[in-house]
Amino acid sequence: MKKLPSAYEFKTLDEAVVFYTRTVAAVVKTRDRSWHDELMRFKRELHERIDREYDPNAF
Repeated sequence: MKKLPSAYEFKTLDEAVVFYTRTVAAVVKTRDRSWHDELMRFKRELHERIDREYDPNAF
């Protein structure tokens, strides 16, 4: 299993979310449970980045 990039390495938040979504879909499709810890690490970083970049006044 290779290591996923950091959620902070992506240029935009949208790119990071798309990468995460596609990666989860691929892992679920293959039922490869060895990716669990790496996906959870990326998910935590992604949520940290969302919290930092989220602007509640944008809605």
